[in-house]
Amino acid sequence: MSLFRQLMSNSKTRSSGGCWTCRVRRKKCTENKPECDTCKALEITCYFEDEKPEWMDGGPKQKEMAEAIKSQVKKQASHRRDRKYLEMLEAGTKSVSLSDDALTPSTARKDRHDGTSGASDTDPSPRSNEMDSTPASSNTNGTSPSEAPWHSQLFVREEDPASAPDVDIHFLMIYLDYVFPYLFPHYRPPVLAGGRGWILDVLQSNKSVYHTAISLASSFFAVVLANGEQEHEECTLRMVHKLETQLELGLSELRKEMRLLTSARSGFDNEKALVVMQSIIQMLFFEVSTSNKDNWKVHLDAAVFLFHQILPNPEQWTVTLNNLYTPKWPPPAMGLRRPWSTNQAALRFFTGTLLYIDVLASVTLGNAPRLQQYQASVIPGCPSEVCTPEPAPVGPLMLEEFFGLPNWVVQVLGDVAALESWKRVQKQTGSLSVSELVSRGQVLADAIKGGLQVLEAGYDTRANTQEITFQLLVSDPVGGEEARRPSFQIIWLLATLSYLNVVVNGWQPSSPDVRWPVSRATELLSNVPKGSCLRALAWPMCVCGCLSPEEDEPAYRAMGERLGPLKIFGTVKEALEIMEKVWSRRGQLDESWDVSRCLNILGHGVLLI
Repeated sequence: MSLFRQLMSNSKTRSSGGCWTCRVRRKKCTENKPECDTCKALEITCYFEDEKPEWMDGGPKQKEMAEAIKSQVKKQASHRRDRKYLEMLEAGTKSVSLSDDALTPSTARKDRHDGTSGASDTDPSPRSNEMDSTPASSNTNGTSPSEAPWHSQLFVREEDPASAPDVDIHFLMIYLDYVFPYLFPHYRPPVLAGGRGWILDVLQSNKSVYHTAISLASSFFAVVLANGEQEHEECTLRMVHKLETQLELGLSELRKEMRLLTSARSGFDNEKALVVMQSIIQMLFFEVSTSNKDNWKVHLDAAVFLFHQILPNPEQWTVTLNNLYTPKWPPPAMGLRRPWSTNQAALRFFTGTLLYIDVLASVTLGNAPRLQQYQASVIPGCPSEVCTPEPAPVGPLMLEEFFGLPNWVVQVLGDVAALESWKRVQKQTGSLSVSELVSRGQVLADAIKGGLQVLEAGYDTRANTQEITFQLLVSDPVGGEEARRPSFQIIWLLATLSYLNVVVNGWQPSSPDVRWPVSRATELLSNVPKGSCLRALAWPMCVCGCLSPEEDEPAYRAMGERLGPLKIFGTVKEALEIMEKVWSRRGQLDESWDVSRCLNILGHGVLLI
């Protein structure tokens, strides 16, 4: 059940009479026959018989029917939103060919002018006229948006009549102060590189990201507020309504952005595509954070498609990044030490995020990473640069800056997923060579074990491991002190090694080759403090938990409980559900079982990011 549906299920509402469906739901009915507008809008069965139904007995039958109707409402609400998003994506991409160098519109409207990118680097107003005029692009003192002070234009969104702008600002601050750091605990770019100011700029310029951010903040706030207590139901209901309204507005804005992208006469525009990619990846994180089943796959497909269009040739990464620089900010006078412009910082962040998601999704989907050919150019295994307080040069990315993991760790995980995909294809064709499988696996195992030795050596020499293990980089970045995260990386490597052992040898949890890395990972995971650090370890926790012996089950349950109410925000809850399901089948799983099947055991693929 998604976080959104869980919050809805805890909400009580009052109603008046009407059709029997609305009466049992205690909702106001429009009372038009044969199907009232309320039931029609919700796409549920409308019971409008003259005779009182048998199940309206004021007892068990009525309660059972109320639960059945409630379940139908939730199911149809999810279907409507999924259908709306799929229709929007189809309309925006149906005319695009991956074989072309540019996107071409299916229809060219003569009255449509070429819009701006929507990113603040190139457009001083929140959106162009193409994106529909709103109060966000106007003011009350008669000055034009470009003449008005920037702070008078910032975050004035009134698309939701029930939403006051100052309320939105509070939710945006919750997003910036709490939600974003919770989702990305290791992303603290140095102040000389511009810090995270580009996020605020994107929130101002990209309406879809803006509304999705408020949705995430609303759900985050509702989870913390409710804390499983019934007395907060009314406030929780308001947060749920806020979430739903803002998400609908975000989808509407995304639809407009895609229309702008596909209707441009001048060919493919990287800045417009970047705006759309930002919106889609933000939507993906919303779906994952609220545990909304397989919806993340649609977002990932669309994001990968757009990334291929933005960067068709991996070797053009540096050129593409350079081309997004604007003299507006930072000024050229800063020289080589100038921070990233908003578009550059956004492309770096969302590219690194997409490559990271692509690797983890490949484990769930049981295939090789789709963006693997980009890794050597964009996230090389041995980057020449080191982390400093200075702005990184325009070039390859270091995922340690974004996710606390060196490039090579993410790459080797992708390589294991690719090996599993190769093994599956070879088995299907009847040409699998066990010796070749073992040989390929040994190369990866040597790399992982070598990295573990280096990290363990540095980790064991530290005096206070509890204090230095999971630094969140909140110290002043000007000082240049690089916060090391050895045990965080060790846990990921131990889980990757366990995953590799399953790929090469099959599902054998009792094997010594599996017991050692799983046992070591369990020990380290048990000492992880609660909060975003633990949330960022959902994937290794799940893999090692599934392979752990029965006596370690309480330790993994305790890990999830340390998150408190935030257990249901993000992926830890689904990771625990996967583990429980796998544990319930102890003794029934043979060697053909694998990690991918674990991540799909809930009836849908789970993306543990």
